[in-house]
Amino acid sequence: MNPHHPPSRLAGIRAFFDEYREQLLLHHRHEDEVFFPALEARVGADALRLDELTAQHEQLDAALQVAGDQLAKLADPTGDFATDRVEAARAFTAMVDHLDTHLRLEEAVALPLFESEVPVAEYRKLELAARRATPRPRARFLIPWLVADATADQQKALFGSAPPLRIVYWLNRRRYQRFARALYPAGHHHITSS
Repeated sequence: MNPHHPPSRLAGIRAFFDEYREQLLLHHRHEDEVFFPALEARVGADALRLDELTAQHEQLDAALQVAGDQLAKLADPTGDFATDRVEAARAFTAMVDHLDTHLRLEEAVALPLFESEVPVAEYRKLELAARRATPRPRARFLIPWLVADATADQQKALFGSAPPLRIVYWLNRRRYQRFARALYPAGHHHITSS
């Protein structure tokens, strides 16, 4: 790859990232509007560390925006590709750092509280509310994306949780494969054919 010119697959990378960003923004909205309020009602905001989780969502959302902006700059043929590539790498590194920090807090605090404090039947209702609040275009990417790296047991659990998800997967897996091919060199088999 010429370090001074955008790679031909950059448009595909941007398309994948745009879908990925929308998934994370939607995930945060579901947590902020559905899951966290239900847990806060049971354990209180302090035990949940709600202020910290919410602040991390805002920081991560901002980092996603910066990463997207840097991808757009990278694709600008009038820009300095070598410089823009360094800036894009910094933006994505910052985004991943924010995401890692946030996931560590959720896994240390929120997930154990959900397991110990929210009955399974209530959690299923929360999942259903989130599923219903997910626009169909988002599910067209989300379900194949989840399946792509899931183990056979994880796939079985996903499809068992809502049988229509298997249909969503089969109807959209080729579309997802087109998105994902931009990320992986030829011959790299990331996509499953489950």
